Amino acid sequence: MHATSSDAADAPRVLFIGGTRRGHQVLEAILRTGERLTAVYGLEQDEHEADRFDEQVRATAERAGVPCRMGRRIGPDEEREILEVHRPDLVIVVGWRTMVPMSVVRSARLGCVAAHDSVLPRGRGFAPTNWTIILGHDVGGVTLFHMTEAVDAGDIVGQRAIPLGARATAPELYAAVTDATVELVLEHLPGLKAGTAPRIPQDHTLATFFCARTPDDCDIDWSRPTIEIDRLIRGLTHPYLGARTTYQGEPLTIWEAEPLVPAPVYEGRVPGRPVGFPGDGSVDVLTGDGVLRVRRVAGPDGPVDAAGVIRSFRATLGR
Repeated sequence: MHATSSDAADAPRVLFIGGTRRGHQVLEAILRTGERLTAVYGLEQDEHEADRFDEQVRATAERAGVPCRMGRRIGPDEEREILEVHRPDLVIVVGWRTMVPMSVVRSARLGCVAAHDSVLPRGRGFAPTNWTIILGHDVGGVTLFHMTEAVDAGDIVGQRAIPLGARATAPELYAAVTDATVELVLEHLPGLKAGTAPRIPQDHTLATFFCARTPDDCDIDWSRPTIEIDRLIRGLTHPYLGARTTYQGEPLTIWEAEPLVPAPVYEGRVPGRPVGFPGDGSVDVLTGDGVLRVRRVAGPDGPVDAAGVIRSFRATLGR
């Protein structure tokens, strides 16, 4: 049965705010359902990012005939436009990095829901995908929840837990989170529009938090245990910034490595010192308690074998 003009007029007005690869995939999935979004506010990503979807978000909205405005925050002009022009009943936020004004959150009679990359209430805050790998968690996930003044603390609409293998990387987890986010949004969109979607309060006594990360947090401390350095590399590998060190005084990004098991026991140990060149392009480097086999590092035109850059037993990484 085709919708009448009266049906269309009575349909909830849905606004999308977001970006990045995940936000773009959610936007595409929503539009494929035939949903007529009232507007899209797309994220303008940082220049240094390798995985940018600014133009895809804009193009997808424009092909669907949906007004689109790109930016990094919902400022006073955008806030006024949303409240006075678009007047959404439901706001969906995926892949947005700054606070949505509470005036916008409160104005949506059916709610303002967002996706967060953890199984809330565990893992509120910043960079959950990276932190999950860096900390060695065995489960990641995503939560669709109602936004409130407190960060990531609103009622839960739905969740997906994602079991992680021992060698999982941040981009692998992000891909799984992206797929799960699309599934969650599509599963609950009808209920959200009807006002019947679940609203499960979080147990705030179980909440944990991730702090913000900066480029300086990418630096490798070679005196740390092998497992910690390995997790840092897997948690920051491409398209993220990468785990950083230095070699012969020059910056060096490490993209791929793994603990050497079993590792020879070095009584005389200088963390960061190369101790082996196995012949397959990798380099064995001492850590605080073992040996890390470094396989791929940043070259001038992309990742290269570590042995193509690290060539000396005497030049300590990180000095």
